Amino acid sequence: MASQANLFQVVTFATDPRHGNPAFVLSGARDAADHVLTTACAILRADVVAVVGEASGGDTPLRFFTPAGPHAGAGHATLAAAHVVLRPAAAGDAPPLRSVRFHLANGDSRAARIEGDRISVDFPTMPGSRVDRVEEMAAALGARPLETWVAPFGYVAIFEDPAIVARLRPDLARVSAFDRNAVIATAPGDDASDIVIRVFAPKVGLPEDPVCGTAHRIIVPYWAERRGKKRIHSRHLSPRGGDLWCEDKGDIVAIAGESSLVIDGTIRLPDE
Repeated sequence: MASQANLFQVVTFATDPRHGNPAFVLSGARDAADHVLTTACAILRADVVAVVGEASGGDTPLRFFTPAGPHAGAGHATLAAAHVVLRPAAAGDAPPLRSVRFHLANGDSRAARIEGDRISVDFPTMPGSRVDRVEEMAAALGARPLETWVAPFGYVAIFEDPAIVARLRPDLARVSAFDRNAVIATAPGDDASDIVIRVFAPKVGLPEDPVCGTAHRIIVPYWAERRGKKRIHSRHLSPRGGDLWCEDKGDIVAIAGESSLVIDGTIRLPDE
């Protein structure tokens, strides 16, 4: 017999549902098999779904699924899961919590907490190294960066003018040809933020990521050193747009953002 789970959609890194990066979160799925949750993700036509388990021993299990199967996780989906746990839809759903520690399927953990109007999540840094891909990046993005970096997640193109990043019209075929899943374009910000960013990932079905948390694990240490400050306000210049407040803590990058519940309901999970 089919079972039900709680279904939420949370907009992350914004409060207006027309902005930010929306993510689906399931809770109460109990012991649903991986293939059932994978099918649920496909039914929702979602790039990734976060599945929150029952808290035990101070840790709350958190898993991620794409239509292709289990996934290592995504920054915005982690923030969405934290919203569901720390800001329940109804006042009587659970005692109010100020923090939660998620236990991931690979054994890692993510600490999340409420900070004023925002939720902040700790992520391990993803160190990058400088690499000479300026010419290839200029051809792919349509503008020549000053320098380029590489990390496991993707390539980074550093520009000096936020207007250049805003005007980029990348050649997605060239972007897909790189040996990483994403190309990150970033520059110093103007009066509205410390830095700006856009992320292109057509290789994984995202011509442009609405708001990417993972990229900040790479670029925040770079900008923190260059700008001489640990706290960095980043503005995504994608069509949806969003804001991230980040802090370089050495081996950890704390990524915070506002969030808003858009959908609160149930989903009928497929039969086993």
